Amino acid sequence: MNITALTSTGQQTRTIERPRPLLSVMAWELRRFCASRLFWVQALGFFCFSLFMTWALHAPDNFSSVRVSNGGSGESLSGFVAGTSAWGLLHTLPIALVVLVLLLPFVTVDGVTRDLQRRTHELLLTTALPTWAYVWGRYLMGLLMSLALALLFLVAILGMGWLLHLTVTDYPAPEIGTVLLLWVGMVVSATILVSSLGFALGTLLPRLSTLIKVVILVAWIVGGVVIPLGLGNTIPPTWSINWDPTSGITGYGLRLSYSLNPGPSITSEAQLQQLLLSIENKMPDLAGWFAPHLLLAGVSLVLVLIAALAFKRSRDVLN
Repeated sequence: MNITALTSTGQQTRTIERPRPLLSVMAWELRRFCASRLFWVQALGFFCFSLFMTWALHAPDNFSSVRVSNGGSGESLSGFVAGTSAWGLLHTLPIALVVLVLLLPFVTVDGVTRDLQRRTHELLLTTALPTWAYVWGRYLMGLLMSLALALLFLVAILGMGWLLHLTVTDYPAPEIGTVLLLWVGMVVSATILVSSLGFALGTLLPRLSTLIKVVILVAWIVGGVVIPLGLGNTIPPTWSINWDPTSGITGYGLRLSYSLNPGPSITSEAQLQQLLLSIENKMPDLAGWFAPHLLLAGVSLVLVLIAALAFKRSRDVLN
């Protein structure tokens, strides 16, 4: 006996779409960030702090000169360096980086260990989600959120810089190209480095996630604030200027490369300010430090790759 299966001519065969596990994990993480009030409060607070810092440090360096009249008496002349100029950014960017790094470990370190802390890692073992998608999806979305915070700082610099240009006498407009280059070399490279390093260590050592955050914060404060303050007027070694990931020593060393010697030809504050303007917007030499900063960020990506390959979903490894 033959049984013939009849199908309707109007019925079409459904095409089964190939799943995209990486995008799915990134979407989960994005929804989690969007639902986190704490993250939005931190982002708003950092943006407001960036605006305030740019305004407060709009003249981080002041210079003075003395004009000698024919009678032998001297008149003091003064001028300032704009905080959003190349010279000024070498002073303000490392300070902002310290505040940014205070937030980054809390955004990325717990990307994978959060499941262990919430006792939901056992559910992961029952899914068909590939391990590589699980790890890389968590990392990439954490990195994107970290870069979004860095982008907020860029917006604060340019926005407040233009506001100061419109409201403060003799304050120059920020040079967009200069701001972008220094932002990429110092802020973006440091953001990738801290985010990747924190995520990799947190994934490999989930039980030590809190200690990892503390070590990163303390190390960055020491490198970005304590050591530069202890240098005084000493010129730091070239290798430390080029390879300092915090940019504290980098900014300090590059500022020393600017030479400003107001001579007797300066007879008015307008001339002194014009001299400062011609020097402060000179782009510092990128040859020594720009590539090493990006290289450090690249090395941190290798650490994430190692962490993804070494990650095990079994409970024994996680515990």
